Amino acid sequence: MTEDAHHDASVAAFEASFHADRTIAVNAKGMTMKKPLFSIEEPEPKKAVRADRPPTEGFATIVDGHFKSEFDTAEAAEVSGRKLKTAYPMLQVQVYDAAMKVRTLLS
Repeated sequence: MTEDAHHDASVAAFEASFHADRTIAVNAKGMTMKKPLFSIEEPEPKKAVRADRPPTEGFATIVDGHFKSEFDTAEAAEVSGRKLKTAYPMLQVQVYDAAMKVRTLLS
């Protein structure tokens, strides 16, 4: 097989394995690489919730001084806190109201 025929066979094999959902990029060395296309339907990544800052809205449970889960209602936060307190009575569990900036100790 001549060098041109080998090259043509390699190109044909590459084109056969090429998928329509990918684009081709050429790096500095001249090698081709497949690069994924990003879909518009993919949601943007959410900002990470910081455990060292209180939430700005809703309610949260505080376990031993650390913010944990966030909830839309005080009742949901209290139910979650009471479950933790029942399972682990040695924990100090509080419910934090972000609107009032008030902590309520669960006993």
